[in-house]
Amino acid sequence: MNKKFVTFLPAGVKVEVESGTDLLTAASKANIEIKAPCGGDGTCGKCAVKLTSGTAKARRDSHLAARMAEKGYNLACQTIVQDEDLVVEIPKTSAMSKHQVLVDSSTAGQGMSEALSDYLLHVWQLKELFQQKQECALNGYPLNPLCRRIKLTLPPANLQDNRDDLNRLTMALKKETKCTDINVPLSIIRNLGEIIRADNFRVRVLLSEVNGKAEVLAIVPGHESKPLYGVAVDIGTTTVVAYLLDLDKGRILETAGTHNRQARFGDDVISRIVYAVDEEDGMKNIHQSIIDTINTLIMDLLVKQRHIKENDIRVMMTAGNTTMAHLFLGINPKFIRLEPYIPTANFYPVVKAQELGIRINADALVFSYPSVASYVGGDIVSGTLFTGMGNEDAPISLLIDIGTNGEMVLGAGDWLVTCSCSAGPAFEGSGITFGMRAMYGAIERMEIDPQTYEVSYTTVSNGKPMGICGSGLIDCLAKLRQTGIIDRAGKFQTSLPTERMRIGEAGPEFVLVWQEETDLDRDIIISEADVKNLLRAKGAVFAGIRTLLNVVGFELESIEHIYVAGGFGNYLNIPDAIAIGLLPDIPLEKYKYVGNTSAKGACMALLSQEAWAEANNLASKLTYIELSAGNLFMDEFVSSLFIPHTDLTLFPNVRL
Repeated sequence: MNKKFVTFLPAGVKVEVESGTDLLTAASKANIEIKAPCGGDGTCGKCAVKLTSGTAKARRDSHLAARMAEKGYNLACQTIVQDEDLVVEIPKTSAMSKHQVLVDSSTAGQGMSEALSDYLLHVWQLKELFQQKQECALNGYPLNPLCRRIKLTLPPANLQDNRDDLNRLTMALKKETKCTDINVPLSIIRNLGEIIRADNFRVRVLLSEVNGKAEVLAIVPGHESKPLYGVAVDIGTTTVVAYLLDLDKGRILETAGTHNRQARFGDDVISRIVYAVDEEDGMKNIHQSIIDTINTLIMDLLVKQRHIKENDIRVMMTAGNTTMAHLFLGINPKFIRLEPYIPTANFYPVVKAQELGIRINADALVFSYPSVASYVGGDIVSGTLFTGMGNEDAPISLLIDIGTNGEMVLGAGDWLVTCSCSAGPAFEGSGITFGMRAMYGAIERMEIDPQTYEVSYTTVSNGKPMGICGSGLIDCLAKLRQTGIIDRAGKFQTSLPTERMRIGEAGPEFVLVWQEETDLDRDIIISEADVKNLLRAKGAVFAGIRTLLNVVGFELESIEHIYVAGGFGNYLNIPDAIAIGLLPDIPLEKYKYVGNTSAKGACMALLSQEAWAEANNLASKLTYIELSAGNLFMDEFVSSLFIPHTDLTLFPNVRL
């Protein structure tokens, strides 16, 4: 086929592509990230670009705002390279910038922390944590890593002890580890005789122990000590976070976080499943995207710890939702999205890093947290482990991780019920006119003066406003209602005496930031349609909570703790979340920010065999409630589409 060059501005990056390639794909080939929450389906209107040289063909009519089309913009996903070279300008509103990535919960509830100020490429790092080399919280589990080194002095071979070398090794390991099942791979056996005799039968054995079984990873002569390292990874739909751990000391050495590169295939898991299943090489591309994301984080970790090399990392633990686990391991996710919503697997095999292309020691073992169901994954199991909800003496608690899916666990000890409600991508900024992820310039806090309707705000890293992220959207919805700009059903009061209230392209809208204050060429607004999307998202989460309570016959008063997990939850204003009916109206002291429990649980499992065993036990005993079965959830959902709720007795402390 005929090949053409596409140059992307302002980066000035040129890439050669086949004629017929869309600009979103061309940008990806140039390693340029463009927002595409819908996965390139042309429905979100977020990937607008401008052709400054050359002409191209539109694939079909798309959801591009009229004001953008009038200025010469096209959607990158629907614009096809044809017979000439192109120069394409990517506006700030379409470019992916640095994400606010939660790597620790020490600043919970305070919005954007001052400590989160240093970028490394796309990485937002919490420096204070790692300068102090804090120990990883094991929450009562012993430091007993999944991977460790054992020093052995084997009985020398002689005429009286003429056992074969493999038997000599395995018998010594059984005595030292109390494991009855020990596997030594052929690659090690081939040179075993030379290795054990190199230092008079003194060796160091690197092995992984799980459930009474031991896998020998390496054997070297002598007893010289050498540090042992592992990596724990939280594979989130939006962001990915990696921790570098000293396994011997149980310490976090470094961390790094960035956006999940799979985002170019869609913001939510359904879009990514559709891409993986329906597109040519879709599964290969989306699998490689997460591998590339993790490898980039590993490089970032090692840049900060230059004395540690790739080969020094001998084990990895990952935690993520069920779809992320399937895509990471290259497992077909097709039936996760099709009724009756069955994943290919909930418990995953341990694989070697070289099988996945992970850039650590080729023979390093890669563990993946088990899932519970199609929409309750290893990240929730990890959070349940970290919070101790499965402990025998645990109080009745509720764990909530709010994102594209609102995942939650209710219970204590041996009985734990869990569900997932489709909140949609509104809290991630998708489906909202000026919605965006928690990147530079995103509005994350907001106040509206009840007299003048003037708006004050704070943004991520104090950048000039470019849009509004999830925590800002919660604030915005609460303040719109508290000031009477919208009614309980989310309808705008268009007769208010302020020029901020106006009729826009899509109907009533309220100006949050005037153009001259922004880093854009237009005002930042929130529309009535945006408000309706947010009401559906918050309604789904609260309906999920109510449904779980109804299933087990509990009242809200019986809950001792509500654990709010995840990056979005960490920056959530709890009073405002209660005011709009997203979270239950219970005393604030019952709420506990627990940060990135997916990553923390992954660290725990990596550092403790006992914690890993309990994680697998939790995955087996969590009872999954399918909300699509019956009418209970839908009835609750409909009742939740008001601020704060249809039944105001559920929110006695909310002032309307």
